[in-house]
Amino acid sequence: MKEKTKLVHLLLTQEVPWEPDITEMDRYRAELGQCCNASVQLVLTKENKPLGSNITCLEGVKVAVEAHLLELLPKVSPFSHSQYKHCAMVGNSGILRQSRCGHEIDQADLVVRFNLPPLEFPEDIGTKTSLVTINPSILKDKFHFLQQEWDPYADALQSYMNAVFLIPAFTNSGDNSIAYHALYTMEALGLGKKVFFLNPEYQRNLTDYWRKESLATLRLSSGFVFINVALEFCQHITLYGFWPFSHDLDGQAVSYHYYDDILPDDDAHNMSTEFSRYVHMYSRNVLLLRYGKCR
Repeated sequence: MKEKTKLVHLLLTQEVPWEPDITEMDRYRAELGQCCNASVQLVLTKENKPLGSNITCLEGVKVAVEAHLLELLPKVSPFSHSQYKHCAMVGNSGILRQSRCGHEIDQADLVVRFNLPPLEFPEDIGTKTSLVTINPSILKDKFHFLQQEWDPYADALQSYMNAVFLIPAFTNSGDNSIAYHALYTMEALGLGKKVFFLNPEYQRNLTDYWRKESLATLRLSSGFVFINVALEFCQHITLYGFWPFSHDLDGQAVSYHYYDDILPDDDAHNMSTEFSRYVHMYSRNVLLLRYGKCR
């Protein structure tokens, strides 16, 4: 019943002309800048995590910043004072198939993708990527902890040679070793200077912000995190491929991903609740939500 209610809401909003509400976007930008400050705090740096300090994982475990870790961090954030006119946030839902949104996505100034997805069906998903996340879960499940031949991992990275990579290495304390391994592999491929670690302090502050807004979840998804980053950085935000439902507005089946229909074994995220926030922001003209074919 809840799913049907949300779909009816979307049917009602799709006929409403959409233009960004600058005042409403400025409100989000100011509040998120004050609580979270993605320009400075999004990634771990020598500036925000000096030698001798601690990184506190989301589970509360502290990891000391020692010399070997400090060497892996940039001096300052590569996102300092970042501003973009148009940002495309590309989720992985099967709603993208047959969307013909690829050309529109590629026109964006910043294109963000999640969890190193295969760039299949370019007419639907585009080919451009500015930033892509690599969650430790995909390194474990798809690339077997990088313990075997790393050719499949290297092959997956080939589509992203022009992108910046962001790894949530300290969300859980047990993830940092595989994140280091991924970084060393990428250094061997000449990509080391383009790899950064997500700062769990930014994630924690963002979670606290949304809890005050009555969004209670075990952990925010990467998509939700970076849509909030876009709210600080972007003048115009469009979401593609964000769809938590098994059917589209016409009742047609939608695969879980645009590239497969494999469900996660244990999903700690509340995608449906997060999607409700996207719909709310869409209705307030804060972002544009694409859930059908692109013209």
